[in-house]
Amino acid sequence: MDAAELLVTVGGAVLVALTLWFFLGARHRSGSPTETVYACPMHPWISSREPSATCSLCDMPLVRRGGRGTA
Repeated sequence: MDAAELLVTVGGAVLVALTLWFFLGARHRSGSPTETVYACPMHPWISSREPSATCSLCDMPLVRRGGRGTA
């Protein structure tokens, strides 16, 4: 395996790891279970703790996700 193949392999592994951390790690970073989080219905990775916030991508109002008796 030459240097270029090694670089591509390591780079690919890093990208996969960062993608998994970004999408799956959000479940563990959400804070306390009583805290309400609002997220975009079309872009769930866009979230806020502010009830009046809007999505930075599509400008839709964020909806309640998790905390205080919601799923």
